[in-house]
Amino acid sequence: MGYINSATTTTLQLTLTDRGRNMMLRNGGFLDLFQKFSLSDCDIDYRNTQLHADTTSTTNDSAQLGYLPDVTGNHENFRKSINNGYSVRDFLYAVPTTNPIPNNANKTYVVTGFRGTDNAVKYYKEIEIDVYLHDILVLYKLLASKYVSDHKDILSSNPTTIENNINKFFEDVLEVRNNAQYLEFLNTLSEFGVGQYLNFWDSIKVYDGSSFKASDFKLVPEKDYSYFNAIALAGGAYVKVNGKGVNDGISFDQTPLSGIKIPSPFSMMFSPSVDSRTNRYTLGSGPAGIGFAAYDMGYLNCGGANVWNSTGEAYPSFIMDNQTNGWATRVDDINNVFVGFVTSVGMESSIDMSNFEGPGYSNIHNTIPSARLVIDATQSETSPTYYPIKLSRLTKKEGEYISVNNEQGLGINITKTTHPSDTLGLLLGNLEYTSNWNTNQQGLKSLGPYMSIQPSKDNGKFTTANKVKAQTDPYYTLGTRMMKMMDDIFINLGGQSNQYWKTDTYSGGFKSGVSGSSISNYNISIPITWHIYSTTDSQAVPCKATVRFKFNKAALTRSISYNNVSSQNYYRMFDNDNFYFFGEAGETLDKFTRDPRGFGIASASTYPFQTSANTAIFRKLIKGQQLNY
Repeated sequence: MGYINSATTTTLQLTLTDRGRNMMLRNGGFLDLFQKFSLSDCDIDYRNTQLHADTTSTTNDSAQLGYLPDVTGNHENFRKSINNGYSVRDFLYAVPTTNPIPNNANKTYVVTGFRGTDNAVKYYKEIEIDVYLHDILVLYKLLASKYVSDHKDILSSNPTTIENNINKFFEDVLEVRNNAQYLEFLNTLSEFGVGQYLNFWDSIKVYDGSSFKASDFKLVPEKDYSYFNAIALAGGAYVKVNGKGVNDGISFDQTPLSGIKIPSPFSMMFSPSVDSRTNRYTLGSGPAGIGFAAYDMGYLNCGGANVWNSTGEAYPSFIMDNQTNGWATRVDDINNVFVGFVTSVGMESSIDMSNFEGPGYSNIHNTIPSARLVIDATQSETSPTYYPIKLSRLTKKEGEYISVNNEQGLGINITKTTHPSDTLGLLLGNLEYTSNWNTNQQGLKSLGPYMSIQPSKDNGKFTTANKVKAQTDPYYTLGTRMMKMMDDIFINLGGQSNQYWKTDTYSGGFKSGVSGSSISNYNISIPITWHIYSTTDSQAVPCKATVRFKFNKAALTRSISYNNVSSQNYYRMFDNDNFYFFGEAGETLDKFTRDPRGFGIASASTYPFQTSANTAIFRKLIKGQQLNY
């Protein structure tokens, strides 16, 4: 089990064998590993340390393999020691009397479940996990690429070939040839905890030594930097909505610092799960994940529809600046008018449809489902941005009308499947618009009896289809806008040098907490350590969980183009059929899989959620004290 490498009689320094160290890690520490203690040397020949100390030969059949010191207790130079002439006094021999170690079988522990590449969940008393954010962003591109036909004519640098190339990728690499197979593909990813959110752990339970119990849990950050790092990565959760769709934006009021007041595209999700014994939800006991979620959903109520582009499938623009193309009457109190963006709740439950028959609405002809992203609306004069679904998709493009309720109501099937990840893909690829509430300024939120909504670039400025197609102006989609937000918050977080914000793993770059030469090529690792407590079992020993959120820019730009025009850096999602999942090889780029389910998984390979070199994608268990149950 172990060797004594100290001859003192007051302190014994134990060096564990590989087997002993493995058992300690799997069982939670010394107190859980040992049940009794004894000393014995019945299998050691102290006269022949040369044999036992010889580590130069791999064929040495000694059980000690060089770990045994000479009888002087000197373990620094024992390989050259000579024992002839020494006598050993007071041998410890055979089976001595043992001293019992306190029995900890009655202890209960909070344990965290991690889903491995074999899709099995194992539980740990202490756990450390790496999460590869570049992989989930490449998956976002893959999901959006299913709808490349909606956008290729204007937004792709290869409009004549990109759709065919994407289809070949799905058929040849993923072996997905129809919508039913695509649904199966998405379900496989969901079972592994990959979709809008990338799960970093699967579940949390209380273990009493013989069984698992459900409980409510709370997470307590270990240090200040864990708290603030978590806020930076969960910023999307701080979107506030105050009635009738007026969104206050992403706020960092929780931080007392001036160093980072930048909105985050991410949100963290800590899900409940159902206790099968009581049939109630238990807080924080389900999967935990991170993903893009800084937007809300609603509808654009617009008039004055025009066609923005002259080639390809039409994008609309909406110019409502007079009584003919928008407002039937002059309306001064914009807040009480359901024109422009209206939240889903406001539109679907708060509005009496008869209102649309009243003054001001007679020329509002379009109601379009749309995502909306609001950034620092209380601090900036820039308008929110909108991401409406293409009007052509709001037809029977994906099939006939479908039933949506028990009252013979009909809806339109606008996605390939009914899977939530498929809907996410549709939204992530939608073109960015901004609004103008007056006649002489672009993209500002100033109130007035006018409104225009058109495709835009940074700073609320409208752009034209010809410039976007010629790549002389940038464009954004919901997905690429949030990628740019991600760069902003990562670079600013990496540039901090105090105890409230921390990065690790990478350094020495153009910012102190990152590596790399510029925003076009950098690596960052953001650690967060929580202590997880059961709020319903105060005796349960808390679990320490460390999660490192890693991002390697080069691992992303191998799949998604990163360009600069008009002094704006921006991502281009629809230029190629590159899908590279590097996972833990995100810095070296020497191992990857093109299938997010794992290398060759479509042909029954043995590499689920791994590259061909058996390295992990999406997430990896770095270490943990696994339960031995």
